[in-house]
Amino acid sequence: MTLYISGSNRKKNCYKLLQDLKSDGDTLIALADKNIHYCLGCISCINNLEKYCVIDDDMREIYHEMKKADKIVIATPIYMNHISGILKNVIDRLMPYYTHDELLKGKTVYIITVGQMDEEENEEIADNIKTYFESLAEEDFMDFNVVFLRNLSSGNIKNIDDITKNYDNYNQLIKELKQKIEE
Repeated sequence: MTLYISGSNRKKNCYKLLQDLKSDGDTLIALADKNIHYCLGCISCINNLEKYCVIDDDMREIYHEMKKADKIVIATPIYMNHISGILKNVIDRLMPYYTHDELLKGKTVYIITVGQMDEEENEEIADNIKTYFESLAEEDFMDFNVVFLRNLSSGNIKNIDDITKNYDNYNQLIKELKQKIEE
């Protein structure tokens, strides 16, 4: 089973991409629909991994889905030259898995970035995001495999909410991304 996570605060381009990539039996989580609080830094999760977190919010569902998944595909918009804040909250809330559990060990996490500028202009930002995920994936940290799938452009201001208009052969793009995930 593959878990798809849309890291956007809106259900537009990232969500559309993942919805089109998703197969039957896979799960798609839109963080826009979730109530995810900031990590408190209290380390209760480290002291009592069974409970995971003292915060009772939608992260419990995300923990559960991550455990079940063989692969995780994350699409994030580029906000202020980085991933979205809501996705950063999710990553911060994975603290118990940094220290005790092997939630992501050996799994592959695929990353897709979507920025307003064209792909070439977003390239340096996408490289920084890739480096960020690679630092999380290190063996002595979370020990997962990271594959940077693609840096995409959401297009000019007229087409910004419909990524399909920014790619002449959107269906071919989806086919190519799907193929890379299934390898």
